[in-house]
Amino acid sequence: MMLTKRRRSLVGIIILAVGLIGFLTQLLLESETHRWKTRFSEYVQNISSVVRNQLDTNEAVLAGFSAFLQAVDQSDTDAAARYAAAVLAAYPHIYMLEVARGVPIPEQAAFETLLRRTWRPDFELKDFPSLTHQPAQHQVYLSETWPVLFMYPELSQASAIYGVKLETVGYLSSALALTHNNLKPVVSPVFSMYEGADAYILMQSVSRPEQARENSRPNFFGSTMVALLLIKTGSILEAVNHAGADPLVRINAVLGTAADSDSLVFSMEPEQAGILDRLLLPHLNDRVEIRSASQPMTLVFERQLRLGDVLTTEAMMILAVLAAALILMPVVLFRHFKAIEMAELEHERSAYLATHDVLTQLPNRYLFTDRFNQAFSRWKRNRIQFAVMLIDLDHFKEINDKCGHEVGDQVLRAVAVRMLQETRSCDTVSRYGGDEFVVLFTDLGNAADSEIMGQRILEAIGKPIVTTAGELSISCSIGISLCPNHGESLDELLKAADQAMYDVKLLGRDGFALSGNNSSVRIQGFCG
Repeated sequence: MMLTKRRRSLVGIIILAVGLIGFLTQLLLESETHRWKTRFSEYVQNISSVVRNQLDTNEAVLAGFSAFLQAVDQSDTDAAARYAAAVLAAYPHIYMLEVARGVPIPEQAAFETLLRRTWRPDFELKDFPSLTHQPAQHQVYLSETWPVLFMYPELSQASAIYGVKLETVGYLSSALALTHNNLKPVVSPVFSMYEGADAYILMQSVSRPEQARENSRPNFFGSTMVALLLIKTGSILEAVNHAGADPLVRINAVLGTAADSDSLVFSMEPEQAGILDRLLLPHLNDRVEIRSASQPMTLVFERQLRLGDVLTTEAMMILAVLAAALILMPVVLFRHFKAIEMAELEHERSAYLATHDVLTQLPNRYLFTDRFNQAFSRWKRNRIQFAVMLIDLDHFKEINDKCGHEVGDQVLRAVAVRMLQETRSCDTVSRYGGDEFVVLFTDLGNAADSEIMGQRILEAIGKPIVTTAGELSISCSIGISLCPNHGESLDELLKAADQAMYDVKLLGRDGFALSGNNSSVRIQGFCG
């Protein structure tokens, strides 16, 4: 019972230890996860700041270019080119600066003729669908046409754009219409450029007073213009990468355009996370709205945490220690409890050997004395008689001398078993030394009960005993004393029982006698 209880305690402690180690592991992973959430938030703020700065720069450059166009001479393309060169050198993410000027519809032919005579003999006004051999797209019809007359840098692959009327470009038509009477810049949707790659245009209307001009000089910059900033979407992505983009973060940048439609500026797609990553670790996400006046942009960030993120070298070392503790702690506890159990078993064995006879496993005189004291205490409380029976085997020495001590030991063990069979669980049978036994009979109704018990033990011991030397027969002499009739101490009762036993031996052995009553001597086969 005690061992079972202790084993349950051991199991409980092991479960508690495993639970504690599991809790510490969970705390470690949550700490690493929280660290990554903080890092992710800082990353989002950093990238958003980079994009916001670039958008603000675009607006500032466009404002400066518009201010320049208000002051430049209407035919001074060299000054415009020098200005544009300085701008692009300072802000290399800007792909191109362009200018389109407004020409009244009725004056288109005269304007075309003027520029052929003063600028390019092959100049012509073009519709964008005809140039690209694409179907005509929806356009907003205006009272003026807006041909592109200035581009910097002058790229050979983009030279065909000179003279293209902006209102015929489907994705620019609505934005161009919004620039009229609007002091704020207007942004176009993202589109594929004629020379390749994706871009969007930031445009602003520029007006200035009419200027006197010579017919011999080209009229590039009239009184009504549109300044255009051409920005490749890849330049924003480059800025993000230059800021230290995390390749495991998905970023979608969406531009809100003047036409109330959204355009995807760029998208970064990381390598897909594993199944365990998605099952065990959180999916981080954030959304940033950049409220630019002209280029409102939404940045959506997503990152699936991975086991490689949280299982750092330090975390792995801590987990290794916890794993070792998880393995060693139950082993140590088990060995500790096993040692305690072994010690208790050894203690119980030592206690048993200290109170029992090694040969017969019967209580020895020390345990018998303790049982006597208990019986005497009950007698004092309840006045219920008990008896002490002293048993001595007759001629036992002859068996040892003739058959050997091994056979003698077999006889002693058989006698002990038979006495236990004839007594009750409340009685005590003890080997008191050599071939002498003592029995403590408790809760007797009267003296006759002790004699009945003496008769039963006498008959049981007298039956043949099977040994390695063959069947042997042995008798015994029994003396009985009663408490309190013959004494109130163990010594007095043993002395009285011994005297009764001596009387039996004088009468020929193989019998029993009650102390102080020679008439009660019973010899096997007759009564005396």
